[in-house]
Amino acid sequence: MSFPAWFLETIQGRLVEVSAQIEHESEPRQTFDEEREAFQELFAFMDIARNPEFENWEDKLSLKQSVIYERLYLQGLKDGMQLAHSFTAPSALSE
Repeated sequence: MSFPAWFLETIQGRLVEVSAQIEHESEPRQTFDEEREAFQELFAFMDIARNPEFENWEDKLSLKQSVIYERLYLQGLKDGMQLAHSFTAPSALSE
């Protein structure tokens, strides 16, 4: 089963919107700031493969991505539940 193009565009737009919201929320902000600082420390040195800063940055990046994926999953679950509810709830137009 393939979805109509308008539906795929709507889902993609929602994904972009929610990702932007997650990036700017206050709760995971510390995680994102830590990752950015670790990244800046990483490139303060030339030989990145032999520096502990590289591993530190990788750890922070992994944590940041985990937070984003968790938030996207939860928001997708909420959106899906809202959509399912709207299809199953009696419509005011049908009354």
